[in-house]
Amino acid sequence: MSISDIIKTKFIEEFTAISAGDMVSALLLAFLLGVFILVIYRLTYSGVCFSLRFALSLVMLCMVTCLAILTVSSNVVLSLGMVGALSIVRFRTAVKDPADTIFMFWAIVAGIMTGAGYITVAVLATLLLGALFMLLNLFSGRYKSHAYVAVIRCGEEAEGAVMSALKALGKYKLRSVNTRGDALEIVAELNLPENKLSKLTRLRKLENVHEVNVISYNGGTML
Repeated sequence: MSISDIIKTKFIEEFTAISAGDMVSALLLAFLLGVFILVIYRLTYSGVCFSLRFALSLVMLCMVTCLAILTVSSNVVLSLGMVGALSIVRFRTAVKDPADTIFMFWAIVAGIMTGAGYITVAVLATLLLGALFMLLNLFSGRYKSHAYVAVIRCGEEAEGAVMSALKALGKYKLRSVNTRGDALEIVAELNLPENKLSKLTRLRKLENVHEVNVISYNGGTML
């Protein structure tokens, strides 16, 4: 048998049949794992506006990945075609929270393991990752950030009093001082416990201080 015959037999004409029962059971398991990932995502979500659409997409992502792996595992040519098809896809949706990327990757990996037939590994790994993520989320809650950005608008003669008041509150970092006519806009970053937050807003009572805005800051976005 020539090399061309071997290639034709092994790579082009050889397909592994996928029974309907195997497909349904794999998709059902992928659905259950996706729902579990969705529940962990909801329980550990720390934002304000929860996106149900994104959460449901985690379940669909797990199932679609499982179906893709089931398909490409039946024939080498199909797997190469799938790689070529996916290489031209460009995903341009901005992910604001790095944790969202982790959950998307988690759903994809769970779908890959399920589609590849590693049922025990998929279930145990998903349960273990979920437990560890919950534990890390509880542990990180003790070290919640208390960073704030204060925007203070005042007259030029009040600059010294404002700086002294900020220094009295504790550690702070001056971000910018903008001059607008006879007024100043002072932007400072502070790390304050919640019981001292009221002292920051009292800067409004200083003479020639016109406005004090306090914004919660998590290091990447304003909340």
